[in-house]
Amino acid sequence: MLTTVIALTALAAGYVLGRVRLGRRASNWANWQHWSRRPTGLRYASVWTVLSAENIAWLITHPVKGWQAWQHRNDPPPPPSPAPQLRRTTPTTQEPTP
Repeated sequence: MLTTVIALTALAAGYVLGRVRLGRRASNWANWQHWSRRPTGLRYASVWTVLSAENIAWLITHPVKGWQAWQHRNDPPPPPSPAPQLRRTTPTTQEPTP
C-alpha cells in the first residue's frame, strides 16, 4: 500500500513539474537577453548561468547525441550537391484534348 502511494505521489509530482515548465520562462528570458543587446554585470552572469544549465541538462538527457556531436564538431561541411541540369523537351506526340 505504501509503495502504491509513493508511486502515485511521484507520478503526480512529475506531471505537475511537466505542466509547470519551471525552466521554460528562464530559458526564454535568457535567449532574449542573449540575442538582443549584450547584457553586462549580474545580468550577463545570470544569462550565462541559465544557458549553461540548459546545455548541461541537454547533455545529461541526451548523452549519445551529445557525444556524437562532440566527435563531429570539426568535420568539414558536406560537399555541395551537383547543379541541376536543364534540358529542353519537345513534344514528340500531340497530347489528346478532352
